[in-house]
Amino acid sequence: MKNISLKHRLIIPIALLGMVALLSNILSVLNIRNVNASASNIADNYMEGKERLAEICQASMDIHQMALSHIVATDYDTMILLVRQIKEEEALLDDMLSQYEAFVVQDDRAQYDSLLEDYAAFKHALVHLVCASAGHKTQDAYAMANGDVAAGADAMKADIDALNASISAQTLEARSHLSGVYVFSLVVGIAAAVICVLLVLTDFRLISVYVVAPIKSILKTIQESS
Repeated sequence: MKNISLKHRLIIPIALLGMVALLSNILSVLNIRNVNASASNIADNYMEGKERLAEICQASMDIHQMALSHIVATDYDTMILLVRQIKEEEALLDDMLSQYEAFVVQDDRAQYDSLLEDYAAFKHALVHLVCASAGHKTQDAYAMANGDVAAGADAMKADIDALNASISAQTLEARSHLSGVYVFSLVVGIAAAVICVLLVLTDFRLISVYVVAPIKSILKTIQESS
């Protein structure tokens, strides 16, 4: 420090102060981008994915309920209406499942494929149930309802629950990452503030020792000489 000129002694703390402030601002911008990306991912992907799964689950339950209603229907007009409604609901569910593929991560691909397979088996069993019901084979229809149709519905429900659990785990991980970014930003901000305060105090001390004190000494000498 003794070999450093007065000019450099005063400039170095100020330069360091500017560098710390610049670095702190850059890190703040990066952290804000990370927070925004994590929050958007939670809102746009995970939460919307859970809503889509709830809609898929409800649609499958509605189809199942309509198929059971077909068994107890007493006239052909009601049966035909129920078949039409089942086909319309299946078309909607097909579209829902196709759109949900955009929310499936690589780790959940096998589970999603399983859901599609179980849904195909569920629809196939519904065809046999409706045919038996339309032919007034009530016992066979009830057997299908309690057998293949119920098994297909349960398998779909299990697939949906597994996908839902995966989304919950991903959401928890994303929130943990968001919390980590917040803590890191807080630590960086506090550290930057402390360093800035120390540099300012150091600069004040240098000015006091190497500028103010010599000037006072010179003025005192002049006054004494006068």
